[in-house]
Amino acid sequence: MAKVVIGISGNEKEMPAMSGIQYVAVAKDLSENIKEAGGLPIVLPVGHPDLAKDYVAMIDKLALSGGRHVEPELYGEEKVIVSEDYSPERDAFELALIKEALKQGKPIFAICRGMQLLNVALGGSLYQSIEHHWQENVFGTSHGLEIKPESRVAQVFNKSVQVNSLHQQSIKQLGEDLVATAWDPRDGTIEAYEGKRILGLQWHPEFLIKTCDCSRNLFECVVNEL
Repeated sequence: MAKVVIGISGNEKEMPAMSGIQYVAVAKDLSENIKEAGGLPIVLPVGHPDLAKDYVAMIDKLALSGGRHVEPELYGEEKVIVSEDYSPERDAFELALIKEALKQGKPIFAICRGMQLLNVALGGSLYQSIEHHWQENVFGTSHGLEIKPESRVAQVFNKSVQVNSLHQQSIKQLGEDLVATAWDPRDGTIEAYEGKRILGLQWHPEFLIKTCDCSRNLFECVVNEL
């Protein structure tokens, strides 16, 4: 049986810092967990939006990865924070990937920034700057979840699960046809949403695979069921 090909949107990183050398970057934990679940991950580097149609045609599912803020002008707002952590080129390319994935009927799994951008693509908006949602230990956890019963998230995660918090923006208004299925019990931040063949998570499950069996089950769900 052929493996499920999952295209992961790539970030761009300058490494070493100030060197001028740019790399296409995807967290190894993300690609490895997709492989461990039986999928075949490929990285989709930031490019011209016209490439999106062909990229999406060659994959079975799209995974939108984390990293960088989403441009506020995409949801009709002006920037309220000073930051260099924006990439209009990445936004435009990934919006084209989303459009094509929806058009071609390909499932979409979105993490952190990816979840935020997908929400914006579907007409939603974001809180540009939030507090108390950034932890120093990437592989640790910071809060539990309030989970909607009978949701896909509820099928994978138990009520006692603890997740990480590595974001400075969050969902404000949900996009069209999306349903919130998990929240941060501390302040009601939307931590997960679902749609038709869509799953978006605000936290990074790829960093919790060694300590959380539920995260392993999640990737198996994404590869084999979404």
